[in-house]
Amino acid sequence: MDPTLPRLRTLPFALFLLALGAAGTSLAAAPFHFGLAKSVPADKATEHHVAEVKLWFTETPADGTVSIRTLDATGAAVASSDPKQDPEDAKAFNVAFPNPLAPGQYRVNWRGMGADGHVVRDSLSFTVAGH
Repeated sequence: MDPTLPRLRTLPFALFLLALGAAGTSLAAAPFHFGLAKSVPADKATEHHVAEVKLWFTETPADGTVSIRTLDATGAAVASSDPKQDPEDAKAFNVAFPNPLAPGQYRVNWRGMGADGHVVRDSLSFTVAGH
């Protein structure tokens, strides 16, 4: 039996461990990008009363970069306040509606910019059920 055979068998495993370690290091060092942490209403939720939409971001957005727009099922914009930052949580923003939303489906389009300078746009949807 060739004495190098046991070493050749362990070489692929050693390379795998080396690659795994390198991947773990690069994943840990990768920057965390700005995004949405949670919302009320939650994405795809069904609610009975919605008077505002509140979004929590993964980091404090750059000043003046948050936009929150609510659309009804036809795609028409729903009247709301301008986005307001929560004075106790700089990562949280909300828009309020003049009246609670009527039953139907809604989409919230949001935009913001994190510390890395990248503008992120996304959306969520929810349903308001009849009372």
